[in-house]
Amino acid sequence: MSIDELNGRELDAQVAQRVFGLQIEPRVNTRTGETDYVYPLRPGAPPDEWVRIPFYSVSLAAAINLEVELQHRGWRRADSNLKDTGDVRVILQHTAGRRVEAFGRAPMALCRAALKAVALKAVSP
Repeated sequence: MSIDELNGRELDAQVAQRVFGLQIEPRVNTRTGETDYVYPLRPGAPPDEWVRIPFYSVSLAAAINLEVELQHRGWRRADSNLKDTGDVRVILQHTAGRRVEAFGRAPMALCRAALKAVALKAVSP
């Protein structure tokens, strides 16, 4: 699945793991049967000290934390073009000149752009 196809908790899980470096595990909610993702509050934490990963793709507060992390890595939001549908195009520019972009609802587009940014960094010389 491409980054532009990721959404929901799968997108959140990729951001938690690839951007924030969290150790994540999928957990199935026994009541609903849906998969969610959790991470330990500290290394070696017992299962009762694992919490749900943030909702980066839908929560403005979590998205702000993501944007701050990207700024620490040299990425700045270059542009976000609003569309009639409520979707935006998020463009991130790195201090070294690299550029990535993604489209969707604001937090979701930021998450996708962040994943592209860290993927680009991984393959850059």
